[in-house]
Amino acid sequence: MKSRTGSLVSVGLALSLALALGAQSLAQTGGAAPQMTWNDVLAAGKKEGVVVWSPFAAPGTAADKQIAEFERLYGIRVEVVPGRTGDFEARWNAERAAGKPSIDVRSSGSPENRRLAARGLDQPFGTLPALQEPGVEWIVDPAVDVKAGHGHTLHFSAGGYFLIANNKLAPPEVGPRSYKDLENPKFKGLILLSEPIGPSPGSRWAAYAWRAYGDEHLRKVVGNVKALTRTEPEAPKQIARGEYGIYVHATQGLAADVWKLPKPHTFRLIVPEDGVMLLLGGMNLLQGAPHPNAAKVFMNYLLTKSAQQLAADDAGGAFIRKDVKPAVPELAHFTTAKPFPNNPDTFEFGSKLFFEWSAKAAPYLKEYGLK
Repeated sequence: MKSRTGSLVSVGLALSLALALGAQSLAQTGGAAPQMTWNDVLAAGKKEGVVVWSPFAAPGTAADKQIAEFERLYGIRVEVVPGRTGDFEARWNAERAAGKPSIDVRSSGSPENRRLAARGLDQPFGTLPALQEPGVEWIVDPAVDVKAGHGHTLHFSAGGYFLIANNKLAPPEVGPRSYKDLENPKFKGLILLSEPIGPSPGSRWAAYAWRAYGDEHLRKVVGNVKALTRTEPEAPKQIARGEYGIYVHATQGLAADVWKLPKPHTFRLIVPEDGVMLLLGGMNLLQGAPHPNAAKVFMNYLLTKSAQQLAADDAGGAFIRKDVKPAVPELAHFTTAKPFPNNPDTFEFGSKLFFEWSAKAAPYLKEYGLK
């Protein structure tokens, strides 16, 4: 019995010592288990073999090239499931409720990503080698939210919006030259507006315009609107065809679609005199991601100079590194133009104020029969 009791005491002492050493180790690492090295992440990502990416819209030429390069470099397949905000959330919520989430990474305009972060629906992506490269200058710090303790959104692109005007319906001498000009009655019945719903281009316009110029300005501009659209890729073409006079407002990527049309152009791109509204592209590693390591490898890749240059090579492509060269400088106005007030946006704007401020347009849309 004494021998057995002594053995139990020895086991107890050993267990206590192990627990004490474990607690000390956790304390030294901030209460978390030791992080995987990047080589560990890379090996685990290759073993997972696939990353499921849900962008806001279907990938364009640049993204297709990025995907091809990523798959060639890492042997990890990229499965793309695009969807506007509501469609993405409906699918992801249903999958999570069933305990079978399929999406690893969600990318969109920063307000949607920041809202995911504010709701605690993302997870840390760890240390990315691309963020540790010495001497890299960024248009906006990709990890600005993470460093401030605001969730885990990674910004991987930056861009800006244009106003687009038909040269016959809204000649250059008539304008508009600024966002403020859009309230002028001479533009009544000429404006096609991206519908201010969710994190859309129209919502960004409404939020910033209301903050800068107030209710009456918003009301006057909406009074000049002829129609709303949710098919943003088609809108610049409608201006080029003369179906509407002014479109509010297109990203440089969508502006590039009509920029490529044969010259002389029937339209012009307007860099507003009161400033460019900026769009940050965000990306989140989602809670419950089935392929978290492959996702981290993909997120890191999108910040590399190679991937960023592929984005810049595309006319109107959005990028966030300053050491790449845009193929069409005229479409990269966001790198040099004066930003519109309150740009670039903040976490508070993206996660909350964006939706509150853009909602200011709702009563005026109803007043003028647009909703």
